[in-house]
Amino acid sequence: MNLRVLLFIAAIVCLALLGARGLTPPRPTASGTIGRGPTIVLIHGLGSSASHWVPAARLLAQRHRVVLVDLPGHGASEMPEPLTLERAAQALDLALATDAPIPCILVGHSVGGLVAAVEALDHPERVRGLVLVETALKPQVDAHQRAALLDAIARDYAGTLHSVYVSFGRDSAQGEALYGEARQLDPAMMKAWIRLAVTSDLSGRATSFTVPMLVVLSARSWPDGEPWARTAEALGYGGVPRLESVRIEDAGHFVMLDHPEQVAAAIERFTAHPEADLVAGR
Repeated sequence: MNLRVLLFIAAIVCLALLGARGLTPPRPTASGTIGRGPTIVLIHGLGSSASHWVPAARLLAQRHRVVLVDLPGHGASEMPEPLTLERAAQALDLALATDAPIPCILVGHSVGGLVAAVEALDHPERVRGLVLVETALKPQVDAHQRAALLDAIARDYAGTLHSVYVSFGRDSAQGEALYGEARQLDPAMMKAWIRLAVTSDLSGRATSFTVPMLVVLSARSWPDGEPWARTAEALGYGGVPRLESVRIEDAGHFVMLDHPEQVAAAIERFTAHPEADLVAGR
């Protein structure tokens, strides 16, 4: 075998190794662990941080071991390249293996809930119960709206981000604070997550959930007087076999900041009986 062939083979091997390294899941980061007892894992949402879970985590830690996990690209958690829900879930899977005895109660807010949902779908044996807080399993914008949003993000990132996060707030003051936090994060990371958030659709796998699920929504997401069946269909939960739903009044998108006591109480009630037969809309 001549030198040219050997060099060619070596180059192919190096490229393969680099590609494999690039596709390995990012190193997960647990922001903190408090309390003792059955484990509850809390994942924050896009542009957020584990600190947003702290008020509820302190209440849950009175009877549980609470693990706070950073969403990939946030805090000290690495960003997968390319970003997919599956690769983000792989990072979460490593965090569970490292910091959380399994099976555990897995809780995700907003986009963090999508990552938690993929983990529950792909590895149900590691999830005793799934809690999704203000998470839609399917995009809440149509193709035209999605294109307009992504175009606006590309043309005026700061202005569009401001509009989105102010709308998330319970009031304008909270909305400005949320925007201030999100604005400090890497725009490239934020844009990648925004694109993923508005294109990801797990509703087609709704009937495949085998773990018990609790859905916690604000009245903005589940309007007062609207039947649960209609809300479930709109958010992609139609067909989930074992599901309990809770509405929290007078709250913005970050319900755990607005009403940590109610959110913690709902999670704790669910944690006490996730294996029970659940009825949609209960």
